[in-house]
Amino acid sequence: MKVFKHASAVWNGTVPSGTGSMKLGRSGQTLPFSLKSRVEDSPMTNPEELIGAALSGCFSMHLSSLIESEGRTPGTIETTAKVTLEQRDDGFWISEIHLVSRGLNQELTNENFVELAMNAKVTCPVSKLYSSATISLDAALA
Repeated sequence: MKVFKHASAVWNGTVPSGTGSMKLGRSGQTLPFSLKSRVEDSPMTNPEELIGAALSGCFSMHLSSLIESEGRTPGTIETTAKVTLEQRDDGFWISEIHLVSRGLNQELTNENFVELAMNAKVTCPVSKLYSSATISLDAALA
């Protein structure tokens, strides 16, 4: 089975002063971005925030699936991602992504939850895609 999803982006102008927009899905939300939104605190978004959202969402969904495969009913899983954009000699790199995940209303012990979360961290499709970055995880029941 193959599933195709769509996103697009448009950039106008030079990097220091230009702006762009990213569109999620075929008729989805349009999100503005700029250099300022990547390197400073700005109300616009940036590719790194979308990467964090993609990994948080994929990880949470995959962890829920792993809990269900253990014969348990998954409760709520809340995950945040902190994405590090780092300038190196050969350009900019997304070097690290730190996930913090909390399980609420789970039918698991904390040890079981952490074990399944560690598995989800390395096996969800988005984690596999971002494997060039160091992905760390802090998981626990809330």
